[in-house]
Amino acid sequence: MLVNVPFFYSHEETNCACLLLHGLGGGAYELQLLGQALYEQGLTVRGILYPGHDRPAEPMPASTWPEWYAAALAAFRELQSHFQTIAVIGFSTGATLALHLARSQPVAKLVLLCPFLRIYRPWFAPLPAEPLVKAIAPWVPHLPRLALPLRDPQMRQQAEAAAFFKSFNLSAVGSALDLIAHVETELPTITTPTLILQTLADSTVDPQGAQQIYDQLGSAHKELYWLQRSNHLIPLDYERDDVIAKVAKFLGA
Repeated sequence: MLVNVPFFYSHEETNCACLLLHGLGGGAYELQLLGQALYEQGLTVRGILYPGHDRPAEPMPASTWPEWYAAALAAFRELQSHFQTIAVIGFSTGATLALHLARSQPVAKLVLLCPFLRIYRPWFAPLPAEPLVKAIAPWVPHLPRLALPLRDPQMRQQAEAAAFFKSFNLSAVGSALDLIAHVETELPTITTPTLILQTLADSTVDPQGAQQIYDQLGSAHKELYWLQRSNHLIPLDYERDDVIAKVAKFLGA
């Protein structure tokens, strides 16, 4: 059963640990199955909750990317004090945070799952969503979340029971867009070996953001794989076993 609590599964005899960073408005449950599988394959894993995401609330509280980043950096440094090498796995906005972390910290490997670089824009949408979010956030602080972006009905039921929030705080979304603006300028300077997994059926982020990251990333070792059957929450959706296998292989589990 999925639960939205931080986790730390440790193999103290190993030198490598993984920090797992969840998405905007999500939580540790998004990466719970992946974390458990990596632990079973011999890796130490830690999943955290960001400020503004760490307790049930309705509606979702406002929080900012510097707060989320400070929590990620503190967790990274704590792992550094016990393990030689640290890999960082980020989902959605967690992937953007992971990129920013790799810009200044000695991240051994990066895994980016459906990275958030652009909001998904249906073909019929006349304008990009990002300027609209910025414009209406002061006046419309919350938008309802009608359903989690999961195609697997059993996993969607579990995830919706675990999730804290039934809405998005638009101020927090605007802050995530500010983080993206920073990260886009940093991509050519990030040289960490990187694995990117993206689904073509994503209804939350624009799949082409993954291609942009791959094209602009400064790493000499980078891989991009496309999934077909899952929605945005690929660590929990129909192709989760493929996700686990590819991540484990890349990390050397």
